[in-house]
Amino acid sequence: MIKINNYSSSLEAAYGLTKVLLEQINQSAEKNFHLALSGGKTPNVLFRLWADEYKEIIPWKRLQLYWVDERCVPPEHPESNYGMIKRIFLDKVHLSDLQVHRIHGEDFPELEAKRYTALIDNLLIKQGTYPMFDCVLLGIGIDGHTSSLFSGQDSLLTAPDTYAVSVNPQTGQKRITLTGLPILHAKNVIFFVTDKDKADILKEVIKGEDKYPAGYIVSRLEKAELFTDSL
Repeated sequence: MIKINNYSSSLEAAYGLTKVLLEQINQSAEKNFHLALSGGKTPNVLFRLWADEYKEIIPWKRLQLYWVDERCVPPEHPESNYGMIKRIFLDKVHLSDLQVHRIHGEDFPELEAKRYTALIDNLLIKQGTYPMFDCVLLGIGIDGHTSSLFSGQDSLLTAPDTYAVSVNPQTGQKRITLTGLPILHAKNVIFFVTDKDKADILKEVIKGEDKYPAGYIVSRLEKAELFTDSL
């Protein structure tokens, strides 16, 4: 089940998402709120909003930040998800290094996937055998991927490890990605999709089309919200 929130602009969608995220943080009884962030270009408007208008509003001291996925590049590389988020808002808000848990994209991918899996398994409360994020922020690619779960790599949707290595089928670039089952076991999942070119794929994903990884995830989530300007 996914709740659809459609807005007239990406900025309005970012405001709507932030309001809901703040409600989740404030309603959480736990000291720490474990939030997994997605990179790419789409959430830039969201992160800029947090760094500017919400710098003194979001209770940063309660946040523990993780990455949904990371390209296998060093943090200073222009394609690094961590590097992008650091430049846009991490450098501008009140967070300590102990609150920011980046994926080491510069390290050997398979070993880093195991290290990050162990880190998450150690820091998060588990629901059965799966670590439980308080919120996972996801995007959707024009090819129907989410996280770095691409079509043709279906084993990652049910992989036993929390993080694994995936490969972008268009570029051959390796990525380290949150797998399907931990996403499905998160307390809250929020999709942020603001590209008008994604309107068609978004409609397919909302239907729960299993041929797309994003559709597979959406069709199996008990609760999720979509914030978009694309419908």
